[in-house]
Amino acid sequence: MSDKNPDDFKFLTKWKNKLDLGDASINVIRHANRDKTQQYKELIISYKTIYINTFNVTVMDISDINSEQTTLFRHESFQLWESEARGFMLSRNNDFIILNK
Repeated sequence: MSDKNPDDFKFLTKWKNKLDLGDASINVIRHANRDKTQQYKELIISYKTIYINTFNVTVMDISDINSEQTTLFRHESFQLWESEARGFMLSRNNDFIILNK
């Protein structure tokens, strides 16, 4: 989605289930390769699901809007629905941190 034209957008992913999601976060990270010739942009989505008690993290490459966005990384771990969980990016070193009770 462009900030200049928000009505022109493209879906990156669609999860077809009827499970409730909670403690979701969306982060975008931008960086360049060592010689600064290519820019990268990645979307990080994290959330927990009810009933199956999982915390999921998906990292997608969104640097080229015209190509297929590929999933670079996917993580799934046990997380009780009743326990609060948060995922966030550290801006200093771009680590993704998951905190839970």
